[in-house]
Amino acid sequence: MNLIPNSTRTWWWLYAAAALSFATTLTLPYIGEEAVYTITSLEMRLNHDFLVNTLYGANYGRPPLLNWLIIPLAEMMGWERVLLASRLIAAAATVATGLVLAWLTLNLTRNRKLAALSAAVFLSGDALFYRGWLAYSEPVFTLCIFGAIACLWVSVLRRRGLLLWVAALLLACGFLTKEQTAYLYYGVAFAALLLQRDARLYLFSVNSVLAHAAALAAVVVWNAVLTHGMQNITAGVIAQKLMTVEIGDYLNQLWSFPLETVLRFIPASLIAIYFGWRQRTAPATDAAGAKFPWHVLLAMLSVNYLPYWLGPKTHIRYIMPLYPLISLLIAAAIWRCGDRPVVIAARWLAAVVVLRYVIGLWGFPWYQQHYRGDYAGTAAQIAATTHGFPLYATDVSASGLSVTAHLDAMRYPEPYLRWPPPQWDSGFVLSYTPNAELGQVKASFRLGGNMLYLLCRGTACGTANSAAK
Repeated sequence: MNLIPNSTRTWWWLYAAAALSFATTLTLPYIGEEAVYTITSLEMRLNHDFLVNTLYGANYGRPPLLNWLIIPLAEMMGWERVLLASRLIAAAATVATGLVLAWLTLNLTRNRKLAALSAAVFLSGDALFYRGWLAYSEPVFTLCIFGAIACLWVSVLRRRGLLLWVAALLLACGFLTKEQTAYLYYGVAFAALLLQRDARLYLFSVNSVLAHAAALAAVVVWNAVLTHGMQNITAGVIAQKLMTVEIGDYLNQLWSFPLETVLRFIPASLIAIYFGWRQRTAPATDAAGAKFPWHVLLAMLSVNYLPYWLGPKTHIRYIMPLYPLISLLIAAAIWRCGDRPVVIAARWLAAVVVLRYVIGLWGFPWYQQHYRGDYAGTAAQIAATTHGFPLYATDVSASGLSVTAHLDAMRYPEPYLRWPPPQWDSGFVLSYTPNAELGQVKASFRLGGNMLYLLCRGTACGTANSAAK
């Protein structure tokens, strides 16, 4: 008896259950560098400068669209819940991305079941367990870039000119979320669609040229007119990475990055590989009921993937905008192998959703409690020790940022923690190391594998000692 029937409704129930599982981890303590955008959002709110975001009072160098989304939600929920607000935005963006993927798949194939399957595959691996709900910029960046690509593709298919302008708007939003690489992702997709003869005339029509010119103008206006180049840092960052690599980094990347990519999509990726290999000589089932655009999809993926595969010191989250297209490729490959692999995929993805609830309810909280440290408790101790004295911050590690985020929220609407000024006589500073040039060690706190040092100068050093952790 098949306990999990292979139907469109089944796939959408799996998708809904996966999306609801995000609720189990939205209230966890800070993870990694999530505090970057909570801190920059609070600073932007207090600075009343909504064009340039700052970290510890210094220019952060990234566009602020994510800050614009966080600030009103944090205002409504209270700044003590700014992390929850940030994660809600990330989770909502991820769920929306899956729905856009289903919409694109349906327009490509007219196959409702395959559309639902592609969405379920997207929300089954890395996006489900980790990257889809973390308060980083990638979920919103992914929604904007993939949304722009999907609108472009559907516009070419259906000859809907308005979608070109929606694509241009989403493309500009992608840039404003993170960086100019949004245009590279989109440009590759645009070039891949040119492989279709019927698309060329449409993509070079007056309407298309105007829409894409407007998207490009957004970069020029933002960088040259509104922010005067303060956030145009992508080229410098790339150059710095390339100058600090060794040959071993390149060689390691060649085998590890593709393997990691496959692992980020298990179990669906393994099902596609296994049955694809077993049935490599068998007649293929049409993935769409019409010819599936394999060559266009593969061109979009391979050209966009190649720089991150060959480039050293890249991280898997850098290719998160490709996650929906990878999911479409996996789903179509499974579908192509016949009904049995699709049924097996449904069973495995159901098991994954159950596992996500188990890990969300018990696994993550246990790990945070035993290995991450008490950021909120540490912030409370530091606030008590430093009361009445200036407090600065220089620690930009994940743990230091997390403690600073709690301190900023506790102090709001009072001034946030800044980088120490060139001259200061008395007060405290948070430091990653016991830096004698900044001050003498007042207290130290162990947070996971890191230490956070509270340094002091002047009369502040004469206050009662706080217990170190």
